[in-house]
Amino acid sequence: MEYYLNSSVKFFEKNFTNRLKFIENKKFLFSEISKFINNCINNSKEIFLFCAGNSIIANNIQSEKVNIKEINEKLYHHTESRISYKKTFDKKDIENCDHLVIADIEHQNNPALNLIKLSNFMKDEARIIILSKNFFWTLILKFLKIFFRFSPTRNNFLPSSYLSNLYSSCNLEVVRSEKIIALPIHIPILTSLINKIFRLPILNLFCVLNVTILKKINTNINKENQKVSFIVPCKNEENNIPLFKKHIESLSGDYEFLFGDDVSSDKTLIEINKLKSEIKNIDIKSYEGPGICKSENVYKGIEKSSGEIIVIYDADLTVSFDDVEFAIKILLNSNSDFINCTRMIYPQKEGAMKKLNFLGNSFFALLFSLLFKKKITDTLCGTKIFYKKDWLKIKQDISNWGTKDLWGDYDLLIGAYKNNLKILEVPVIYYERTGGETKMTHVFKNALRMFYIIIFAFYKLRLQK
Repeated sequence: MEYYLNSSVKFFEKNFTNRLKFIENKKFLFSEISKFINNCINNSKEIFLFCAGNSIIANNIQSEKVNIKEINEKLYHHTESRISYKKTFDKKDIENCDHLVIADIEHQNNPALNLIKLSNFMKDEARIIILSKNFFWTLILKFLKIFFRFSPTRNNFLPSSYLSNLYSSCNLEVVRSEKIIALPIHIPILTSLINKIFRLPILNLFCVLNVTILKKINTNINKENQKVSFIVPCKNEENNIPLFKKHIESLSGDYEFLFGDDVSSDKTLIEINKLKSEIKNIDIKSYEGPGICKSENVYKGIEKSSGEIIVIYDADLTVSFDDVEFAIKILLNSNSDFINCTRMIYPQKEGAMKKLNFLGNSFFALLFSLLFKKKITDTLCGTKIFYKKDWLKIKQDISNWGTKDLWGDYDLLIGAYKNNLKILEVPVIYYERTGGETKMTHVFKNALRMFYIIIFAFYKLRLQK
């Protein structure tokens, strides 16, 4: 049974020669598209292409296995064993794929029906990558037609509102969206320069293609039997560790706490061991931190954890347990993949955050918003919640953003974005620490380091490909 009508069938199945000519003329465009797709799929094991120019794109895709939907076997010229030709496809072909790529959705016979079928077949972790024409170009083409008597070939531009409704009706939601390729023809040096410049905010409005990454809305969320692992990095927190007792004892459910003592010079480890001996209803573990930085301590704890859900929680108790439990429930009851707690929404308790830190955090949040094209209000909150299975993806890019992230917040946030995880911010109240001293020292030096990470990530994710 035919489940999908190739996006360009209407134009090219009548004339095989014209189709070959079209593909050849668009060879550069398809090559550019494949570069961007590679930046989105991130270590994909299997991918399925439903695109004009399948043959060109498949050759450039960095995936272990590539399936291509093609209307005519004559267009299939691949000799690589990793590339497979599919005239039709079924559930088995889709359910093993990490990514499904669909181009020119505006030219499909029935895009809603096709997307629903794909959504029903795909696994929960899979992502659909949609390439569509930028609706803004309708205005540009009308201008050219009126003032310059330019008559373009017939194109179908769908407004974003229609596409948004289409995705929702097909049980899909947007993870991220971008605009790419301002100049779709190859002019040495100039094309590369223009396409990179026009990836910047505002200028990207003039790009030709919209790229939308979708995930399935999981209506059968398993709310039960999810073990939660709290990763608590500690350094000289002997006054705060005893305060955990009342909070931990009040918990009911499957929890574990992993306290990472990062070469403390006080009695932190003694207090952790005391806590372990006093609490019987919750599994409490300790491990020796590497003594390098907070991020390495956190990553070591995650690797030692056994829960399906990871909660990174600072030992200073500046975020209440009630807020954290609420954030965990949001993760379980929503379709989100990554909870970034934010201290910048609710009024902060007096003395919780210095004015300079507040301004710095606001500035970096703005930069992250530009990078993610999504509102981010807090990048340095120590409380982050995500699934252990997604850590296996994120950790592949740890410290891959120009310099080492000493705190781990940027590694996790950028890694979540790069792996197409849906990031959701949850507001928490920020309290002044009750004991110990802040570890956020060398403010200007660390600010420069964080700024460099963001700029490097912007280049790598926005401009490099």
